[in-house]
Amino acid sequence: MHRRGFLAGLTLLPAWPLMAYAGDGTLSIGIYPGTGKADVFMDDFRTAAMPFARALGASLGLKPNLTLFRTIKSTLRSLDRGRLDLYFVPPSVAVSVLDQDYSPVARVKDQATGLLVRRKGATIETAALTEKESWLDVMGRYTIKRNNAGTPKILNFKTQEDVSIALERNYAQAGSLRSKAANALLEKGDFEVWYALPNTPDFTLLASNRLTAVEQDKLGVAAVELRQEAVQSLQKTIHSKVTGFVIDKEADYKTIKTAIKEAGY
Repeated sequence: MHRRGFLAGLTLLPAWPLMAYAGDGTLSIGIYPGTGKADVFMDDFRTAAMPFARALGASLGLKPNLTLFRTIKSTLRSLDRGRLDLYFVPPSVAVSVLDQDYSPVARVKDQATGLLVRRKGATIETAALTEKESWLDVMGRYTIKRNNAGTPKILNFKTQEDVSIALERNYAQAGSLRSKAANALLEKGDFEVWYALPNTPDFTLLASNRLTAVEQDKLGVAAVELRQEAVQSLQKTIHSKVTGFVIDKEADYKTIKTAIKEAGY
């Protein structure tokens, strides 16, 4: 069986919990790791994410039940099929989860940062962005519009690697990349910064409001006090930088929400 076909089959493995915190002694946790890690094998995911999940469960005396999501759409569909207790998701997905009666309990320390890069001297007819509704997609569209940078044709690709390839092969003259990937491309000399994307909160841990405020606070503390080995293990499953967590219940997601709305999602 081809690898991608095998991976696609794995998406069917996690069962959908019927309701959040059903009093069965488990804490249901859903993670969407971003497009760059969406192909992680299930066993690898569980091994790497379980220390994080166990710490969260232990804070409430519950056994963790992990679900890995492969796409943004499958993550959002789960809100209708039986809500999980917790979601750990990228910022553009966090905005949608927040609208479904969830609260932020912690976020990763590092903010989401990125750049729109362009080929030097080229007329920009096409811009390459990642998966629709991803942070790089919505913030790329938002930044192009806000800077009156014309109306280039938009091509969406699965990963940042795909975007970089599209730029290097001149399928697109501009593209949206997280800072690390953008800097790697800039170092090659054929590209330059077009616009910086607005910095926003990054991966966020969100708890169902069926959990009490005290329980939510305990979960936030558990994330902040996560041992470094557990943080490093979790990093293996997440496509952006994770060096630890902070409690930030007032983080501003307004810009992301505006970008999603303007993109028509």
